[in-house]
Amino acid sequence: MVVSPSPGARKASTVAVFVLAVTALFVYVGEVVTHVSGGVVAQAPVEGVSAEAGEAVYFGKGKCSTCHSIGDRGSAIRGPNHGVSAQFDTPMGLRAEERARERSQATGRPFTATEYLVESIVDPGAYVVSGYKNEMPLVYRPPIALKPDEVRAVILFLQSLGGEVSSEAIKLPETILRAADESRAAPWAPYLKGDPQAGAALFFDEESKAGCARCHTVNGRGRDVGPELSTVAGTRTPQFIVESILQPSAVIASGFEPYLVETRDGRYRTGVLKARNDRGLTLKTERGELLIIPAADIREVAPQETSIMPGSFADDLSLTQFHDVLAFLLTLTGEDKEAAAGKGAANGKAQASSAGGGHAR
Repeated sequence: MVVSPSPGARKASTVAVFVLAVTALFVYVGEVVTHVSGGVVAQAPVEGVSAEAGEAVYFGKGKCSTCHSIGDRGSAIRGPNHGVSAQFDTPMGLRAEERARERSQATGRPFTATEYLVESIVDPGAYVVSGYKNEMPLVYRPPIALKPDEVRAVILFLQSLGGEVSSEAIKLPETILRAADESRAAPWAPYLKGDPQAGAALFFDEESKAGCARCHTVNGRGRDVGPELSTVAGTRTPQFIVESILQPSAVIASGFEPYLVETRDGRYRTGVLKARNDRGLTLKTERGELLIIPAADIREVAPQETSIMPGSFADDLSLTQFHDVLAFLLTLTGEDKEAAAGKGAANGKAQASSAGGGHAR
């Protein structure tokens, strides 16, 4: 005899399917937002010096993916894509050979592809790809503070992207080897300790004198007029963060340069340039509004050296408020995402082991 499920059971089943579908949607959207915003694409750590370990560092502790991509994985807003993309038709391992030839011509001495990759980490300002700024941090110094073997692993990973993988070719200079000892020194500390909870309240209160969320986002909260700050303390030193607050025009992040547009009716528009083509351009104003200006209405377009971020926080915030905001920003390291990824990977391995293990990769 076939027993039909009761109306209550059918309803419960329908609700369960709906909940699973909504959960899957949120997971998908979360992944998309992470890629678009430039957040860390967390990956579980891998032991040893290998291309696989380097990939884990690239998308984890090294936070390379906050500025670079491998294809469509990561964020290539500030730095070049290390995979194949619309801009680059060769992956980084193969592209490094071309860069090495360019460095040889510029310096007058032979350069190998691996030497170029080493230089790009040791001295990232020595050669800056056209169209980008010299703003890459020294990843072997705090706050990222990669160890020599972690740097070697990242280089192996970059070599593996279309190039020849050779650990013997990697010769790290004393600069990196010394940095491992120097990083053990006492870190820089702010004048006051600050209250991160009070700082968060000031950050997200758009009516406060700080009101940082009017232009910045942290973990999806706020507006995207300025750079996303969810992992800022994981890639930038406290001194850099302080300067960015007090002197916002000192270093303007790539992709957020302000422009002044004069229209043919004599009006002036300012904002961050988001798109430009033959039909016109799009500015994002300091209020977060998108302003589309047709090409026929444009008289002149000029980049500006003054950030749209106010430079008056030294006057607007009290000493305590400033250090509270700073204390909050210094908690934004991205390490919680890395830890969660590592825990998830460990759980996955344990489940595979209990089910009979798996094959070697």
